[in-house]
Amino acid sequence: MRYGVAIDLGTSGYRAQKINLDTEEILRTAITLRNPIPGANVMNHVDFAICYGQDLTHGLSINAVKNLIQALDLEIEELERISLCGNPIHLSLFQGISIEDLAYAGERKKKKYDIKEQDRNAKIISSSEIKGLDEFNCEVVIPPAIKHEVGADALALIIKSGMLDNDEISIATDYGTISLKVNDLIYTGCAATGPALEGQQIKHGSLASPYTISDFEFEDGALRNYVLNEKMEAVSGDLVDPATGETLEKGNIEAKGITGTGVIALVEKTIKYGFVEIPRIKTPDGLIHLQNGIDFSERDLKEAGKAIGAIRAGHITLCAVAGIELTDIVTAYMAGAAGTYMDAAKAQKIGLVPYSTGKICQLGNTSLEVAREILLSEEKLWKLQDIASQMSDTHLMLATTPQFRDAYIL
Repeated sequence: MRYGVAIDLGTSGYRAQKINLDTEEILRTAITLRNPIPGANVMNHVDFAICYGQDLTHGLSINAVKNLIQALDLEIEELERISLCGNPIHLSLFQGISIEDLAYAGERKKKKYDIKEQDRNAKIISSSEIKGLDEFNCEVVIPPAIKHEVGADALALIIKSGMLDNDEISIATDYGTISLKVNDLIYTGCAATGPALEGQQIKHGSLASPYTISDFEFEDGALRNYVLNEKMEAVSGDLVDPATGETLEKGNIEAKGITGTGVIALVEKTIKYGFVEIPRIKTPDGLIHLQNGIDFSERDLKEAGKAIGAIRAGHITLCAVAGIELTDIVTAYMAGAAGTYMDAAKAQKIGLVPYSTGKICQLGNTSLEVAREILLSEEKLWKLQDIASQMSDTHLMLATTPQFRDAYIL
């Protein structure tokens, strides 16, 4: 038997699949419940690598991948090929490539510290070329970045959405990474959404995992909590008075936190039913009460607002540069956790999807899907490179774009 492993190096965690290279069958899946690098988001990971050493950070990434391979029940000698997908930061740290050219945005800073641009084109290398994988004797398939902080994960969303194959104006979002297609051009950018939409920087926030609240509905003025079970399915939890925390009806599942998608649903529902009037929470104690003593504060609301505002400002900026209006967008695509668990209608009502967009498609984890495709087909790897090369000239550094600054402040 010939085996390969496809891995998504995600900001919120790593996901891996054991694949039979002859039959192309997925035999086993393993995940980590968080990224192995300390921190709640990719900027925390950059900061850790710069402050505590990229060798240490590289080692943490390599060890996590080794643990996943072990969890997939694979012996070293059985492994013929590993393929990866993810953003340029995590792909670079895994390979042991310097991330200083990604960490510093200004050209003057790069010149002052003599920072060189790294080669992030597609490649197939031997595992012996990556420190820590010396014991393996296999190929490592690495997809390309588009430019700066927009990489193979964005390419995965663009390709799997099918937006390249039609003429309609469309936008694709995987939390902060945004791609806009107008005519034959694709404009890309990455908005600093912060970790709030991944359940972090929220007092009771959590990455999506069993026993976390992922959705809400109102029933006769009370708040129904929906909680992920051990199979990661949303099931009915407690019915709670959001103003007092009184449990009106006990559900069959306990909760330990709230996910980023749960935050989005909560903000949309509490605005609609009058418990939130931005920037205030209109309850006696200024808290929205959820089940099991979990609450949501005005500070949490502001953190969520920063993230929502960054994505909306990113949409506005890309449209301005492309010379179109938000109302011109026909279809919106969502990937990652947003494309798996988030209620798209609720996301649209608070601005995570342009208001006038008539069609929303949720695509799940496109990064892992593309990792699997390039594991099985070298031709698809080089096709990714061709697309990335064509898109590099229409990439925007949103942080230095005046339109983004103005829109984000608003």
